[in-house]
Amino acid sequence: MKPKIKAGLSFFLLFIPGLIFSQSQRGRVLSGETNSGIGYVNVGIMGRNIGTVANEAGDFSLILDKTYINDSLRFSMIGYESKTLPVTQFKKDSVLYVYMKPALYRLQEVKVIYHKPREIKLGTEVVSNELRSGFAYNDLSSELGIKLHVKGMVKLEDINLNVAICTYDSVTYRLNIYQSDNQVDYKNILTVPIYISFSKDKINNVIAFNLRKYSIIIEGNVIIALELYKDLGEGRLLFYTEYFTGYTYHRKAIEGNWIEAPGVIGMYLNGQLIK
Repeated sequence: MKPKIKAGLSFFLLFIPGLIFSQSQRGRVLSGETNSGIGYVNVGIMGRNIGTVANEAGDFSLILDKTYINDSLRFSMIGYESKTLPVTQFKKDSVLYVYMKPALYRLQEVKVIYHKPREIKLGTEVVSNELRSGFAYNDLSSELGIKLHVKGMVKLEDINLNVAICTYDSVTYRLNIYQSDNQVDYKNILTVPIYISFSKDKINNVIAFNLRKYSIIIEGNVIIALELYKDLGEGRLLFYTEYFTGYTYHRKAIEGNWIEAPGVIGMYLNGQLIK
C-alpha cells in the first residue's frame, strides 16, 4: 500500500507556451483500403510543437496561420504507413481528406541462447510524496515519459505507474515506446496501439499494466511515454516524483522536440534480459 498523501511541494513540468493562431482547418483521415475513418491518428507539423489527434471517426481540426505555410504535416498511427503533406494542401481543400495504408512490419530476428532468465527493472519506483508532477494541460498529442539506456535486449513484462493525484473518474492514455541509435532520431517501435486505462480509486496502489502479450523487445536508447490521445476534460493527474535521480521528458505535440525537465516521475518497467 502507498503512504497516505500529505501536504507537500507540488512540482509541475513546464511546457512551451502555445502560439496564437488565426484559422482552424478541418480534415478527415481514411483507410485507403476500406474508405472508413481511422481513429486517433496523430496530426502534427514536422519539427514543431503544433499538433492534434483525430477523433474516433478520423475527423480532426488544426489551427494554422501563415507562419506555417512552408511547413509539412505528418499523419502517423501505429499499424499504418505515415503520410506527409504540405500545409498548403489545406488551402486547396476546405476539408482535407487523407488516405493511409496499413503498414507491413518485418519481425526482428532474435537469437536466444538458453539460460535462466534474468529479471530486470527499468526506470524509477517513486513512493515519496514530497514532489508531484504531470501534464501541465490537456492538449491532444502531448506526451510525458522517461528516457532509458538499456544494456542488452530486454523483453518487457509490464509497465508500472506511481500516481499521486487523479481528479478524473477514470483516464486512458496511449503508450508509445521510442527507440534510437543516436539519441536524436527516435522511432516508435510498437506494431499495435496500446492503451492504458485506470480509475482514480486504484491509485492507492501501483498501477500495473501487463505487456507480455505484445512481445516488446527494447535495447539501447529508449523513451517510454504516455500520450494524451483524447480529451479527458477538466482535471489533473500527477505522478510521485523524485527530484535528484533523473529527468522527465515531455513534448507538446508528437512531431515536436523532446524537452528535459529535472525530476523523474514514478514510471518503471519489469522485463527479462534475453541477450
